[in-house]
Amino acid sequence: MDINLDVFRKSYLVAGLTDEDVRKVAMLATTVEFRPGQNIVTYGSQDLDVYIIISGSANVMRRGEALLGTCGVGSVIGEVALVDNQPRSATVVARNGNVTCAKIDGQALRKFIFQNKEIGFMMVTNIARILAMRLREASGTIEDLRGHVSDLWLYKDQKK
Repeated sequence: MDINLDVFRKSYLVAGLTDEDVRKVAMLATTVEFRPGQNIVTYGSQDLDVYIIISGSANVMRRGEALLGTCGVGSVIGEVALVDNQPRSATVVARNGNVTCAKIDGQALRKFIFQNKEIGFMMVTNIARILAMRLREASGTIEDLRGHVSDLWLYKDQKK
């Protein structure tokens, strides 16, 4: 294992776990490097791997067009596909400089969560919290749009 545990521990995925439990999760990971502009994950792809950014930052893009956000050290990439077993919902692209990630095979992580129920429960709870937060933010954005635009279809056409 060549993962920096101090950085790995910053990830919400392992929040609340003991140092020993964090070490167990980190043992599942390998280190991968991405050059600027290189996709870490690609919209529509079927893999379930999860990435934790160890150094650098990345842009989260929807279908290569809309910038949804930026993620940095400690950010988790790929948790949505891990949870719902569906194709990737966004493309994540490495930004300036190389991006180093801890890559965890999705199937191995699922097996680990199943076999280590207490650790797994905490990890799944952490993922659920983040997904709930994103849902609340998205709901707020939709509400804001409804308050400013009387016809959402008209708004969509005006953005082109």
